Amino acid sequence: MVTSGTASGHVVYSVHTARPGEIGSVEIVFTSEQEARAYARDRSRDWRITSASVTRFTVGELGTRYPVGWFVDGTEQGEHWNRQLYPTDGSH
Repeated sequence: MVTSGTASGHVVYSVHTARPGEIGSVEIVFTSEQEARAYARDRSRDWRITSASVTRFTVGELGTRYPVGWFVDGTEQGEHWNRQLYPTDGSH
């Protein structure tokens, strides 16, 4: 819980889902990687979802976006993108 009124500097994990014929969107943000992974794993089992991915960010800090993992049919996939998604992403 943030008591100062700002979450800047805190690490968060977003879960993004993709659907057939759509770009998809961020569905939810967690403060725990374990919770985000569990949600993504479960969500990827939905027949309307082609995949669910987890991304780590540091709130209020540009260039901290980092892919954590992605799931298809409840199984974590071993391959990670090795490309820059946005000009602000740092090299990892």
